[in-house]
Amino acid sequence: MAGTRKTAVAVVLAALALTATACDKNDKSAAPAAPTTAAAGSAAPSTAAPAAGAKPEKVSPAVFLEQVTQKTGAAKSAKVEEVIKVGDAVTMTGQGAVSWADGLEADLTMDLSGSPMGKLVTPITGGPKAHYLYTKEAAFLALGGELLQSGGPRWVRYSTADMAKASGGATDQLQSADPVQGVRTLIAGGKVAEVGPETVNGKATTHYSGVLTTADLGKAATQGITQAQADRLKASLDAAGISSEQVDVWVDADKLVVKRTEQAESKAGPVNVTVSYADYGTPVIAATPVDSIDVADLQKAVGGS
Repeated sequence: MAGTRKTAVAVVLAALALTATACDKNDKSAAPAAPTTAAAGSAAPSTAAPAAGAKPEKVSPAVFLEQVTQKTGAAKSAKVEEVIKVGDAVTMTGQGAVSWADGLEADLTMDLSGSPMGKLVTPITGGPKAHYLYTKEAAFLALGGELLQSGGPRWVRYSTADMAKASGGATDQLQSADPVQGVRTLIAGGKVAEVGPETVNGKATTHYSGVLTTADLGKAATQGITQAQADRLKASLDAAGISSEQVDVWVDADKLVVKRTEQAESKAGPVNVTVSYADYGTPVIAATPVDSIDVADLQKAVGGS
């Protein structure tokens, strides 16, 4: 039973990890400079200014998407909605806000009623909905039900090590949808292509698509993400039995990400993640709660459950 539960948790957490690689501003192996050449097989765009009245030269998808990361990165935050499906029996939805201005911080509420994790969190949260705060140091889950006592802690704290232990070794679990690193993950595969114009959530957008394999992650540090970030993502994918994923992004005229999807085959079945973005620049309040208890201490208090 424990092994089955750990596998299920690892796959679900890897699905969440597909929405973003960690955005660690304290990582000394900082992301390399923006690429100045196109993806493999494409020529570098000209840097010369176009002649008066001339149509600007179209850059490659990889170069354009790097421009998207710069514009989206400058926006610093956004409201997000996500739908995560694993196989035919698991569906999770979430909404809230995420900030990537200084590390990854978020305030998200996940509805886990369509997932085995709903039953796992109910004794802690009092129901299948889970309210999470993510700070640069840890993740916090709001307590509810019998565990929420008058005068007691209102949050349980999970360190990175706690979450890796729960998931059987996955490391980027429960990460929110950072659009900057999500686009760089698409670039990292080296196979990005422009699909064409599409209307998404009422906005005119351009659709880009590509495939990222775990083999690609061995060279990802040269394609816009650090090797440390690539290694963490690979560990999450390996834990879920995922060897490759299709990544799609839709970008509006302001070079902001409107939607992103990921699709992959895992040992629990197909994984499909859809994240929508709106209201860039929205305030995100994710301060470290002062009334929290470490998950290890909570386990001791309830007899090791």
